[in-house]
Amino acid sequence: MARLLALAASGLLLSACFGKVAIGVSQAIEPTPILPGASVRQEVNVEADGILGNAVKQSMTQAATTEKSPQSGTKWEIRDNSEGSTVRVRMFRTVGLAEAQGRVAENSTSGFDVGTLEVRQDDWIVARRYTIRVVVSPSRTTPSTPSSSDPASQQLAQALLAGITYDYYLTMPGIVTATNGAPGDQSRLTWHLDISSSAERVMTAESIYPDWPRVLFALVLAGAGVLGFTFWRRRSAAPAEPAEPTLV
Repeated sequence: MARLLALAASGLLLSACFGKVAIGVSQAIEPTPILPGASVRQEVNVEADGILGNAVKQSMTQAATTEKSPQSGTKWEIRDNSEGSTVRVRMFRTVGLAEAQGRVAENSTSGFDVGTLEVRQDDWIVARRYTIRVVVSPSRTTPSTPSSSDPASQQLAQALLAGITYDYYLTMPGIVTATNGAPGDQSRLTWHLDISSSAERVMTAESIYPDWPRVLFALVLAGAGVLGFTFWRRRSAAPAEPAEPTLV
């Protein structure tokens, strides 16, 4: 019993020393009204404290400042909203759908895997159907931990992992019709990922996006067509005026 209490106390001490890290990765699909295509808003949000927080902040800042845009695509922007010992760092960018479906270089996001995005669009003129699949490996965001079988090393690794939470968010356009995630407000889906898992996580979602400008345009065209047809029918059905008699 005393040994268990000692282990628990040392675990709490390690957690307090290393601090906690909350990682949130977001991807939002934003269709272009009327015109085909879409853009993707990508974000990595980190809130942390302690030694882990300072390490993550330094790593993210270095990744954003050393990234070479021609090699890694659209450059990430970084916002540091840290207060005192609490680290709050946000990396974000908006890219086209084609670029978003390419592999994101992890050296541009400080090692965070934003996931490999696969999107299928079916254009139904007045609506679009989106089928999205994201593959992400949580283990890639795990800090280096000792691989030794020594109990102290294992406890150190567990203390590091215990202080890390990893949430993934996907905002779908329109109405979500199917998903393996937890639905939220405004078509936002959530997955709580296990940071200690080495297996890839596959996240899927489908949605229907009514393109209201197209719908309105189609209604205007249909209304104009009905009015035009009605006017033509009335003119065709009107009796011809009798010809005036010719005086001889």
